[in-house]
Amino acid sequence: MNVELKGTLKVISAEERVSDNFSKKEIVVTVDEDTQYPQDIVCQAINKQIELITADFKMGGKVIVSCNLRGRASNGKYYNQLVLWSIKKA
Repeated sequence: MNVELKGTLKVISAEERVSDNFSKKEIVVTVDEDTQYPQDIVCQAINKQIELITADFKMGGKVIVSCNLRGRASNGKYYNQLVLWSIKKA
């Protein structure tokens, strides 16, 4: 399932190397800023998608982020993840 977020780039984390074949980098996008309850949404860029988060993107800038929504179960608990595949300036 595809999800598109429009908002302000709040956080750009450092790249995290999990293993020899797996790296990730997280960003936080604040959406619904004009409402009483703005939301901070975490998206992960994985491996080659990390290259999409270039120096052109600054915290505080307006962005449009496209992600795949993924879900999984582990030991009776359920988890969601937004995996970035596109980011552009708004």
